[in-house]
Amino acid sequence: MDLRQLELFTTLMRVGTTTETARVLGISQPAVSGHLRSLERQVGFALFHRIGNRLEPTAEARTLFDEAAPVLATHRRVRDKIEFLRMAAASPVSVAATPALLEGYLVPRLRAAGFNNWRRRLRLRVSEPEVDVRDGRAEIGLQQAVPAKAEFHAEVVARTPLCVVVRRDHVLARAGRVQLSEIAGEPLVSYDPNWSPMGAAIQRACLTHGLPFERACEVPFCATVCQMVSACGGVGVIDGYTRDGLTDPALAVLDCPDLGDIAVVAFYCREVPLRAAAQDLWQVLTRS
Repeated sequence: MDLRQLELFTTLMRVGTTTETARVLGISQPAVSGHLRSLERQVGFALFHRIGNRLEPTAEARTLFDEAAPVLATHRRVRDKIEFLRMAAASPVSVAATPALLEGYLVPRLRAAGFNNWRRRLRLRVSEPEVDVRDGRAEIGLQQAVPAKAEFHAEVVARTPLCVVVRRDHVLARAGRVQLSEIAGEPLVSYDPNWSPMGAAIQRACLTHGLPFERACEVPFCATVCQMVSACGGVGVIDGYTRDGLTDPALAVLDCPDLGDIAVVAFYCREVPLRAAAQDLWQVLTRS
């Protein structure tokens, strides 16, 4: 007995007539009678006796109904859950990223992930990716140099160099390339190493070369570094994506091999499996 037959049988048990069963199920009364005859042949015993206009269940039918009702209740719950999941699957994929990674890394990959012509929808957050993913506001996070954390599944998806940015009227602006020691005495516009993984990477580079890591101005993002250096001078450290998108003619970018490069990391919570649409985006981000 398949689910369609179970539905017809239990409806007959509840309403008592083939006419009302036909109305409830949206089929014809002769079709109900034909399905019932077929079902009784299939099970090998009578399920109903006709008394006037009503069908009286047999003892076998009552026993079968007791077993069938929970099955259909489960089936209804599954159908309701499928509808809920269908609506959830159509909701936007949520991504949290720092500004440089949003513009320099994520944007070029969205077309390949099926967002061309916005066939899929996207919800972007530009704030603190780790916090957003941890708190459920984003499914996928993109950040530079995220430290290993047991709560996240993380993969390095790219690497980008760290560069020095100065105003064009700075004495180092024409050098094109500097050593970390050359900027050690300059006012530094940089990040809190206790909050920013990128700040921690710059601090490590300074300590490796025996240089201080003292900030004249503490900022959250590379774009802010550029704005502060342009406005007030000093030196800043930015990533390659910010360098590539730099449009301020007052600024010059210098290579600094001592700083090395920094990993671009995509991550999500281990305990929260990605939805299908988010998994599609993840595969594009992590594809080598």
